[in-house]
Amino acid sequence: MSKNETEGLVLVLDVGETMSTKINRTTTYLQSCVDIIQMIVQRKMFQSSKDEIGLTLFGCDQTDNELWDGSSDDFRHVSLVRCLSIVDWEMLDYVQNKIAVSNIRGDVLDGILVALNHFADDQNKKKTFKEKRVIVLTDFSSCSNDDFKLKEIGKNLARQSIRLDVISPFSEDDANKEEKPNSETNSNSDDHHGSKQMTIAQKEALNLLNNLCEQAEGCLFSFDETLSLLSTYQARTIKSSGTKYQMTIGEKFSLPIVSMIKCKESKPEIFRFKKVFAKDENVELKTDRARFTKDDEQRDLNDKTDTVDAFKYGSTYVPIDSDTVSLKLEVEKCFNILGFTKSENVHKHYFSGDSVNQIMPDPSSGAQVEEAFVNMVRAMFEEDVFGIVRKVFNSRSSPEMGCLIPYVTKETTCLFYLSLPFDDDLKKITLENFSIMKKFKPNDKQLSLVDDLIDSLDLSRKIDQDEEELYDPHTTFNPYIQRMFQSIALRATNPSDELPNFDEHITNTHLAKIGSRIRNNTTQNILKRLQDEFPLKELVKKAKKNEENIFEKTKIENKEEVELISMNDENLTDILESGLESNKVKKVGTVNPVGDFKILAEKIVSSNSQEAKEEFEQICMQIQEIIKDLFEESLRQANSFNDADLNDMTVFSFQEKSFNCVKIMRQYSLKLNLHSEFNSFLKTFKIYLINESLKIKMAKYVENFWQKFFIDNNLGLINNLECTDSDVSSDAAEKFLTSLNENSNNSAKDIEETKEKEEVEDLLDLM
Repeated sequence: MSKNETEGLVLVLDVGETMSTKINRTTTYLQSCVDIIQMIVQRKMFQSSKDEIGLTLFGCDQTDNELWDGSSDDFRHVSLVRCLSIVDWEMLDYVQNKIAVSNIRGDVLDGILVALNHFADDQNKKKTFKEKRVIVLTDFSSCSNDDFKLKEIGKNLARQSIRLDVISPFSEDDANKEEKPNSETNSNSDDHHGSKQMTIAQKEALNLLNNLCEQAEGCLFSFDETLSLLSTYQARTIKSSGTKYQMTIGEKFSLPIVSMIKCKESKPEIFRFKKVFAKDENVELKTDRARFTKDDEQRDLNDKTDTVDAFKYGSTYVPIDSDTVSLKLEVEKCFNILGFTKSENVHKHYFSGDSVNQIMPDPSSGAQVEEAFVNMVRAMFEEDVFGIVRKVFNSRSSPEMGCLIPYVTKETTCLFYLSLPFDDDLKKITLENFSIMKKFKPNDKQLSLVDDLIDSLDLSRKIDQDEEELYDPHTTFNPYIQRMFQSIALRATNPSDELPNFDEHITNTHLAKIGSRIRNNTTQNILKRLQDEFPLKELVKKAKKNEENIFEKTKIENKEEVELISMNDENLTDILESGLESNKVKKVGTVNPVGDFKILAEKIVSSNSQEAKEEFEQICMQIQEIIKDLFEESLRQANSFNDADLNDMTVFSFQEKSFNCVKIMRQYSLKLNLHSEFNSFLKTFKIYLINESLKIKMAKYVENFWQKFFIDNNLGLINNLECTDSDVSSDAAEKFLTSLNENSNNSAKDIEETKEKEEVEDLLDLM
């Protein structure tokens, strides 16, 4: 910010005896004025502003100004305690801790004249300001009504183009109110303006200063109005100077442009405070750096020759040498339009970065460049296309991709540039479709309740036509930044004090207003109805398994727990997690075969392609191999147990896993109407079990496995009642689920017949 763009502000504060009047039980007029001055100073500090502020006190014990001749009463008890300068912690500390009420009454006109004279002196010192202001803080109890002084003030305000504002406990309407009886006044002693009514002299002073404000294009503010205006901290305003590029399309078309920041995320410059606002400017700031090794010795490396630059790749350090530096991508400053695409192809969630840039033609390039640029923007606007751009800020920066959005109005024709991510920056997340799951499908009443809740929390609505929008981003500041600035200001001036509760701070009044509007009876009633329609149930956590209970199942005492545990495999968390990993699953694995098979099968169901049958047969072959491997592993476990333990299926960890694989395979075979693959597998699997049951030790184990998982769960062949294309009748499917021992002879015959058929087919293939 150049010197002629800064603001000069002189604060004129009344510290006379009447400023000790209390607004309420704890706050006086002076304390409210001090709070206002603190907010003004803090705003300038946290904006990193170069504006200069001076402070003049009138009604004080001392006299320190250049207009007092040393003997007369004019300009007595007026002190210029702070000359125009950039704000710092010293000024904030003075305002907060060193201003007190005196027993003297000063003259507000004297204080204004001293402030105006201070501006004149600074002009002699070649200080120039873009805007000059004088702010008077008084209760109108000290005003001489001197015509000569009033004329001098009017002349100086006009000659120096100074704006005059007045802040007081009263508003302009208070001067027009009639004086109330004492009884009524005392009954309203807790009102904001306190128990004291305005006197005739105060009303005259208010009207007098109000006239001066109108002459100087100023305003008269009450404490309430001022606190609400100053209660928020704004970020530093920076005017963008613009960056020049050559915008190219192909090899032959080029236009000189200027890119200027339209809006950017505001970030508090908190780490600059130690340099800009150091309490003692004479103390030299030093940066100490130490280097240590990561080995057990932890040696101090004082010599730079002992260190080399390196990249950290995981836990490995890769030294940087000349060959590594040569691998860096060499780029040049550019702004290349790679092509155009329909606006519908650039989704809003693709926009990245922390700023929006406005692209305009370079004003120094002439009218022809401007005409070509405007024609291109209008063509993009009419065709509803965006430009895709490769942008490089300079040779040391990395390339970035962005889009150009045409913007055409009566006043402006330009392009807006927003950054876009590369494909590697995007994380593709595929979530399960909740609409196909009956458990998560809401009814009409639940949907209506959620709609009502959204309407009750809508901050963009207007209840009345004349009412402003409930939530306006332009007037609502970030509460995090506000609280941080408040904390820093209080800690800097009072390091030993504890931070107060900011719930009732003036900065939270706007947020409190929003909260009171949405926390009404209607919203509370909707929330109560939502609790009834969407009851919450506590899920039973699965017990952690260790080496002692790894083969034991958790005991379930009631039916509700059974339902909760059965839901646990399909709860919302599992569904979301499975959606995140769905793109990584390429084949059925051994860690989670059921989940992998389900993901792959769902993809086949959703694709509905002609190759669905072949793809499903492929994943069926994969899970069949896993089923066989799991059961063979269970047989190896069975060899290590006694005969008595073989009656209990729960002692093995692989049987249920293999059964769940068979179950999920049958489920999706029905869903895809591909029954033959499953029926063929289950027949083969039963024959395999019969062969294993012929072994002496395994007979009882295999029989128990078939009984517990298949017969008890009625999981058999897919019959023609379940799938019309199936050639298996319901009677045949029921007969199939008989005991292995009862069907072992028939199964042996089936094996021989199957072998004979295979031999005949082999002979036919050879012929």
